[in-house]
Amino acid sequence: MKTILKLPILLLASLFLFSCEEVIDIKLDQGESQLAVDALLAVENGPQKIRLTLSRPYFENKAADAVSGAELSLVRKPDGKVYSFSESSASLGDYFSSEALEGMPLNEFELSIKWNGNEFRAVSMLPRKQVIDSLRQGYRESEFGNEPGTYLDLYANDLQTSPSYRLPDFFWLRYSLNGVKNLRLGNILVGSDAAFRPGVADGLPYIYPVRNSINTNKPYLVGDSIEVELYSIDAENFRFLTEMQTQLTNTGLFAQPAANVKGNIVNVNLNSKVQAIGNFGVCQLSKAGIKVK
Repeated sequence: MKTILKLPILLLASLFLFSCEEVIDIKLDQGESQLAVDALLAVENGPQKIRLTLSRPYFENKAADAVSGAELSLVRKPDGKVYSFSESSASLGDYFSSEALEGMPLNEFELSIKWNGNEFRAVSMLPRKQVIDSLRQGYRESEFGNEPGTYLDLYANDLQTSPSYRLPDFFWLRYSLNGVKNLRLGNILVGSDAAFRPGVADGLPYIYPVRNSINTNKPYLVGDSIEVELYSIDAENFRFLTEMQTQLTNTGLFAQPAANVKGNIVNVNLNSKVQAIGNFGVCQLSKAGIKVK
């Protein structure tokens, strides 16, 4: 009797395991391609580039198509100074300004993009410039899973708020190792007022986690060249990059459905269904480099 009872159970278990290996193709509705704008422009840093592409479906592993033939212009709003952009003949979808951008902190700039019968606009405010003081190397023992060896510290001081500038100082840190940008997934290093959120360390030196953020858990080697870029950005770009980081690290058991991060680029026709993704910003840039000895 016991053998008769066990046989159906084993049979059901086998069928269950078999069904788990069956491949099921699910057809998903593909949304409309949208204009994707990559436009973070630094003042006093030579001609600037804006990249225009078309968005692709989330699961489609192909390069984005370039958007050619658009008309771009940038206006410095206080005095109406216009910066024109022309498309590169060598790289479609890349639009370059004919001159370097100039401006003063708190100046607003408005970007206009005309493409495919639509006009998109976005506004960004130029923040004041934060400056890298120095990069310093030093030996560290093994700690918190890091290997022993040479690591770097980034030194900079946050600017104190004043009656003439009452806004938080937002920043974005990027660095390159031997000419290769650090592109680790979700590693978007943004912060504010020498820390990671506004008002925590106003007017103080950058806190240790920020100074240490240009390292991984592996030490630098003798001869390595590291270049650090400190972008001073406005509040809107800080929000955009923070939400982008959240999306890039949105994995695991409690992950939320992926979604485009809302940017500041809008269609002037508010009734149009044609929208754009991405973000526009003007910024100030400070650079520093070091070669490990």
